[in-house]
Amino acid sequence: MSRVDDVFGPLPGPMIQEWGQVAVFRPTGESGTYDPETGVVTVEADPITVKVVISKVDPLEYGGLYQATDWKVMIDPAQIGNRYIQVGDSFTVDGKTARVLNPVTYRGDGPVFFVCIARPQ
Repeated sequence: MSRVDDVFGPLPGPMIQEWGQVAVFRPTGESGTYDPETGVVTVEADPITVKVVISKVDPLEYGGLYQATDWKVMIDPAQIGNRYIQVGDSFTVDGKTARVLNPVTYRGDGPVFFVCIARPQ
C-alpha cells in the first residue's frame, strides 16, 4: 500500500457519510442492447444509493469549460465498490439527474476520492 492510501484513504468515507446527501449513482455499464428499429443502444446497470457532497462549479475554475449550473460531485469510492467513475455515469439527487462530464480520481494504489463535474439533464 502506498502512503496516500494509509494517510488519506480512511478520510473521505466518514466525512461524506456525515455531511453528504443521498443520491443514486447509475454507472453506464459495460455493454448495451441495440434496438435495430430505433437505432438506439440502451445501457442498463443497477443503480447504487450513495451519499455525495455537491458544490457549485466556478466556470473559471476549469478554464471556462463548464457552466455555472454544473455540479461538482464528491464521493468516496468504497460506496460504489471501488469502481472508477466514467464519463456518462450519472447521479440523481432530489429528482434531478446529472451526467458525469469529467471524473477526477485522487488515488494511491487504488482510488481514494472522486471529484466529478456533472451536468444536469
